[in-house]
Amino acid sequence: MSHGLKALLIAASTIITCIIVGLGFSMAREAKQIGNYVVKELHSYRVAVEEQDYTKYDGVTVYGTDVVNLMKYAFTVEESDVSVVVEENGECRIYAEAEDIKRAGEIGNMYYITPAAEYTGEVKRNKNDVIVEILFKKNGG
Repeated sequence: MSHGLKALLIAASTIITCIIVGLGFSMAREAKQIGNYVVKELHSYRVAVEEQDYTKYDGVTVYGTDVVNLMKYAFTVEESDVSVVVEENGECRIYAEAEDIKRAGEIGNMYYITPAAEYTGEVKRNKNDVIVEILFKKNGG
């Protein structure tokens, strides 16, 4: 084999090697972008699943018993910073602790929630898009 042909083979194999390495880096970059997107979407999905116990009340009309049951869940089952606010006759009552559940069930108490009354729920979030409050407005009053 002549020296010219050997040089040509070396040059061709060097070019092919560079192309393969370049394609490998390009594919690695693309895989990283896809991985980041998947992680972001999985995080969004996880947050949605974790919040579904609260978001199901957003824009929905429920009874007073449902409001009390939500408080039982939020204040005793789970460690959460979510408070429940009930707006009735222009007054807002805030429920944020387990003791508030007892007050909500005592007839004649100013914190009493009428079991048969209808309320419309609204989920409130802070600037970090974390649920901090669920507001229930009494329908018809």
